[in-house]
Amino acid sequence: MLILILAYYITQSVQSEAGPLPALLEQRDDASQNDQNSQRSIQSIIWSCLSTIFLCTWVAVHPNVHFRPEKRDQRWVEKWLWAPLHEFFTYKLLLFVWALLVPEYILSWAVRQYIQAGVISKKVPGWTRTHGFFMVMGGFHLFRLPADAASIPLPLESSEPSEFVIPSARHLRKDEVPECPLKFEDFPVDILEIIVPTETELKDRGKSDALTKVIVLVQTLWFVIQCIARGTQHLPLTELEVVTLAYAMLNFFIYGFWWDKPRNVECPIRLYKASTTSHKESGEAVEEWISNCVGRWLEKIFQYSVGRQDNFVLLSPERSVPMFWSGRLDNDILGDAGLGPTLLGSVFGAIHCVAWSSEFPSHAELVLWRISCVSMVVIPFITTIICIVMAIGSRIEADMPAGVEAIGFTCAFLLLLSAWLYIAGRLATLVIAFSTLRALPPAAFMNVDWTTFIPHIY
Repeated sequence: MLILILAYYITQSVQSEAGPLPALLEQRDDASQNDQNSQRSIQSIIWSCLSTIFLCTWVAVHPNVHFRPEKRDQRWVEKWLWAPLHEFFTYKLLLFVWALLVPEYILSWAVRQYIQAGVISKKVPGWTRTHGFFMVMGGFHLFRLPADAASIPLPLESSEPSEFVIPSARHLRKDEVPECPLKFEDFPVDILEIIVPTETELKDRGKSDALTKVIVLVQTLWFVIQCIARGTQHLPLTELEVVTLAYAMLNFFIYGFWWDKPRNVECPIRLYKASTTSHKESGEAVEEWISNCVGRWLEKIFQYSVGRQDNFVLLSPERSVPMFWSGRLDNDILGDAGLGPTLLGSVFGAIHCVAWSSEFPSHAELVLWRISCVSMVVIPFITTIICIVMAIGSRIEADMPAGVEAIGFTCAFLLLLSAWLYIAGRLATLVIAFSTLRALPPAAFMNVDWTTFIPHIY
């Protein structure tokens, strides 16, 4: 409802050149026009938008644990220069680009982790959703003890020895050999009750707290309020502000679903097995990608779009969990998990339509903006239909009706054909948002007259 109200108010400001805006400009006296406080600069517009986008795409993202084994006898250049730069460009910057180009995919990732964390938390006594998040994000890592290190098996409730051990003698931590990240199925519940810290201790491992999150949300909310205020006073928004408004809308949902997830955890909790004990990954067998290169590429587009990519991942040979790992959700809830994010993805594109009738410096930019808006609304909605078909299929025991199945295959085919168009549309709107700053209408530089919102006596 908030989005609809916002779209209505702002759209009214750009319906025609002879509408309320010229009348409003005529009502402003000369003193008001000469007042420096009633004007804003391009620099202030850019700073406000970029800071909000940064909060929505960098600060709001809660990455998984990207484990980096410590190297012995590491030179200072590699430790303090090469390793941080490599981590930044190969992981953090890549995740930032994903959040910038496909923000609704970050939302769907957050929703899947939220659901999986809730499922896991119910299986262990005393666990909260924070514990479930920590498990899903790769917070537990298997290490091998040195061959000569003494250890004691962790006890199980059945009094049988466990494959997991605890060191019982001194040894160097650097001699421990990292094996692979662990998922929930690799643990007996008894072990988890013994080794896992409390919720407060897990949150302490994160680099963010509730106050930081509130500050980010307040800044984002303030930007949204300014946009609504400009709409009520018939002041136009720049295309850059429209793009930022779309990011701000999704940011509230991303932060909400990740509120209990520790942020920027770099060191997982170590669990040990003796050097002679083999590790066999638990859970269902992974699915195999199509061997054909083109078929594999198309299959990955579809599986990543609906959130099933984790079904193809085997963690035992990996150094850390994949970037978008959220565990293997049951097919019964996978379709439901994708409904909300894909619908909000269409709303994200629809917000860009606020600038549908804005003044663009060139006709080419206007046409390209409109085509991009249509693609950003339609393509996520196609994914929504696919999720609906998946949800229907998980609820009926008999074969899926032929009509529903045909709709699903048609939408999957359209998604494979148009996925590139969505990325192109996102890039186009970002470029045009900055290019249109070279020729803004005069009213775009006017500040909101906040006195009209505050009860007072003239």
